[in-house]
Amino acid sequence: MSEEVSTTRHVHFHNLDVLRFFAAFMIVIVHGYGAILGWEGLPEPLRLVPSHVVSSVENLNGTGLFLHRLINNLDLGVEFFFLISGFLITYLMLKEREVSGKLDIPKFYMRRLLRIWPLYFLVIAITPVLANWTDSAHPNYIWNLLFGNNYLTIIQKSYEPGLAHLWSICVEEHFYLIWPILLFFVPVKKLPILFSSLIFLAILSRWYYFETSPEWLNHTKLNTICRMDTLAIGGWIARVIHQKPVQIAVQGWIRALVYLMLILLLCFDDTHQTDSFFLVAFKRLVYTSFFSFLLLNYLFNPAAWMNFKKKNILHYLGKISFGIYMYHNILFPALFQKIIWRYQLQGFWLFWFLYIAAVLVISVMSYELFEKQFLKLKDRFTIVRTER
Repeated sequence: MSEEVSTTRHVHFHNLDVLRFFAAFMIVIVHGYGAILGWEGLPEPLRLVPSHVVSSVENLNGTGLFLHRLINNLDLGVEFFFLISGFLITYLMLKEREVSGKLDIPKFYMRRLLRIWPLYFLVIAITPVLANWTDSAHPNYIWNLLFGNNYLTIIQKSYEPGLAHLWSICVEEHFYLIWPILLFFVPVKKLPILFSSLIFLAILSRWYYFETSPEWLNHTKLNTICRMDTLAIGGWIARVIHQKPVQIAVQGWIRALVYLMLILLLCFDDTHQTDSFFLVAFKRLVYTSFFSFLLLNYLFNPAAWMNFKKKNILHYLGKISFGIYMYHNILFPALFQKIIWRYQLQGFWLFWFLYIAAVLVISVMSYELFEKQFLKLKDRFTIVRTER
């Protein structure tokens, strides 16, 4: 097997961090693209009428239209994150129950707290400083401190300035709150019933809000219940792998065909178009299926492309991917106002260089100087250790 599952208190998913980085980088790209459209308009190579510096899709040429769809659809990186989280958290808890005979729920909560909370609250603490420095709008700090960003967004019908991306962290925190309790009480043999019930509940919830709520679009995207299916599918994959570790052998032409289909869908489909029951209830699951294939193939197929045998820079970027996700969205006002506009810098590619460089440098500094200290404390509560 390319991924060795030990009978000891260690599990080995060597390239999982690489997948984490790609999921995070998808979000970096889509938000960066949205920022450059909002602040400077369409890049000239994508404009139908070069002299019109506008962000409207009506001024996109043919190439621009395909790239516009592809880039905007990269927010599916959040879907991929949910799948990875559901898989890894469930697998670790199943492994813990296997090696120790029980689940230590308080230790689980301490591990999640030490991994998520320090950086989460640091970003919230930085936000008023950046908002005052750039004369930007302030978010609602109370709701964000209480992990209610997703529900506040639904209520106020707009995303939180600077902290819009925290909705997905809130969904995961709600998941982490209930998941160990469910796995504690549900026997292993009954887990498929639990997973299928949660998937059905998520689909039913999306249908309910679509039929009854004027805010159905935000509910189906941001409401925790409506997003449980992807996390449950990740858990179901973990259950299957834990029960019977597998080695996947998928021929190269089949893998190429699947990936080509995914790319074509991202170029031609608008994943945000959910104006019918079928699209609301099931469209996202189509993409979750592709990501599930990618996850299984990449982790459990020795012949998978980019299946690195040794750790490299992508593994490290995966380790700092939480920081990449947390910092990237709060940098835009400072980047544009204090650097690009102040020094009259021009150029589409210059923006991307400055933006990505800033995100990576800050994330590395945060990981090495701040997050690592809490990760060391987290190890004290670790029962099953991951070696990725």
